[in-house]
Amino acid sequence: MSEEVIKHPALKILEDLVSIQSVNPHYGSGACGESGVADYIERRFQGTSVQVTRQPVFPGRDNILLELRTGNPDSTLLFETHMDTVSIGSMADAVTPIYRGDRLYARGACDAKGSLAGMIWAFEECAKHPEKLLSDIVLCAAVDEEHEYRGLRTFMERNMPVAGAVVGEPTELGIVVAHKGCARFAVETQGKAAHSSMPEEGDSAVYQMMHVLQFIRDVIEPELATHSHPLCGSPTIVAGTITGGTQVNIVPERCEIELDRRIIPGELPEVAIADFVKRLLEYIDTEGLKVNVSFRELLLDWSLETPLDAAIVAHAQKVAQTLDLKDELIGVTYGSDASKLQRKGIPTIVYGPGSIAQAHSKEEWVSIHEVERAAHFYYQLALSFQQS
Repeated sequence: MSEEVIKHPALKILEDLVSIQSVNPHYGSGACGESGVADYIERRFQGTSVQVTRQPVFPGRDNILLELRTGNPDSTLLFETHMDTVSIGSMADAVTPIYRGDRLYARGACDAKGSLAGMIWAFEECAKHPEKLLSDIVLCAAVDEEHEYRGLRTFMERNMPVAGAVVGEPTELGIVVAHKGCARFAVETQGKAAHSSMPEEGDSAVYQMMHVLQFIRDVIEPELATHSHPLCGSPTIVAGTITGGTQVNIVPERCEIELDRRIIPGELPEVAIADFVKRLLEYIDTEGLKVNVSFRELLLDWSLETPLDAAIVAHAQKVAQTLDLKDELIGVTYGSDASKLQRKGIPTIVYGPGSIAQAHSKEEWVSIHEVERAAHFYYQLALSFQQS
């Protein structure tokens, strides 16, 4: 981007945010966590009419809550997104904002600091003229979205009354009212170790796991493909990892796979796991297979299906129309913090700049124009939202 071009203030905020490394500590050594971003947001709002609260989640890792109260607590609008990113990986210049055409490259630019920058700018604009607001507005900049959602879960423990919410994630400026959830769990097979020169004395856990994988490929995957949600598509299952054995000359006595079962609205993650376990055990028995198997739950996350008549949906569509943005309601295949808010009875949409295809990628980037438009969408939504 030419230095002569006047940048939108949200882009300058985004430059600041991506320059602060905030890799989730779950992703190993060198991860700085979210404290630098939290400090930055706190500094920006010191001395303003916005109330700033640090909410501890882990040692040294706090949510940042911004509250602009206008005397309308029964019509509170929540903006929520996250400060953490995935690991830098092989991305070059990951914490240096680099412009190429309409794109800004940096780790977290798309997921989800573009959204966070737009929300911060919108709050600063609202703070200049709070008398224009019809509702109270709150921003939760959360930790730990990229691992176990502990930041949002801690925020929800406050039981703050919220009439509607918008979660910032890359949606290409589409209004998301439905998305998938997931059930992650491990399946382990147990065999018997033996010297590889006498394999008949052992029982290979890896060979046992072959039957489990065949069951997934030949039975579960075709069945899931027969179900579909009009906005989210079909549920899926993926064996993301496999481990087994200890060394090349020992018959492996243990093998484990980790499964990611994506659920669609109408499904529950705990039910999806229970059904898989029941079906696999029946398959093993029916086929007369010698498979010793156990299961371990890893993560449950729920799907999103926001009522289409919710106030947040109607106001989002009106704002999009006013700004000449897309106003159709869509679904996506990934998950977000929105589903947790929905389970608390808070009607929620997901909205933000960028595409999920660029999130977590080696060359993560976000559209400059989408960041600018998202910022104005958040601002106008804050001005117009009112619980009917």
